[in-house]
Amino acid sequence: MKSKESYKHQAPLGYLIHEVARLMKRRFEEEAKSHGITLPQWRALAQIAINERITQVQLAAASDTDPMTMSGVLDRLEKRGLIDRYADPTDSRAKLARLTPEGEEIFVTARKVGLAMYEAALEGVSEDDRNTVIAVLGKMRGNLLGQAAELEEV
Repeated sequence: MKSKESYKHQAPLGYLIHEVARLMKRRFEEEAKSHGITLPQWRALAQIAINERITQVQLAAASDTDPMTMSGVLDRLEKRGLIDRYADPTDSRAKLARLTPEGEEIFVTARKVGLAMYEAALEGVSEDDRNTVIAVLGKMRGNLLGQAAELEEV
């Protein structure tokens, strides 16, 4: 039986991607907590800020969560006065959300925190290396999305 360590050597890129994502998530959660927000709340605020007229169902999909969990996140954001929810004028079954001025303020702060964290993580990494990593990860993502689509067709 192979040890867990052998995974690192067989798939170092996958392992490093996982580790970097885990560490960035942990760092952001720690930083966000000091500003009174959770990572799921940040994701919801960010999606609302950049996607006007996003429904709760679309918001859940964009945040990689289920609609019931997203509903709870939105309930908490609304209770804190960070968002307003209202009926979609084109679909009475759907609800939309928008940031309140307080929500906008938290979003701007969280965005600054996130950008500072990314810059700290990329310290010493050249612009060319950054572009290469983005291109390679974009290609890998496309390959995996293509594989997922192929599996769904079977």
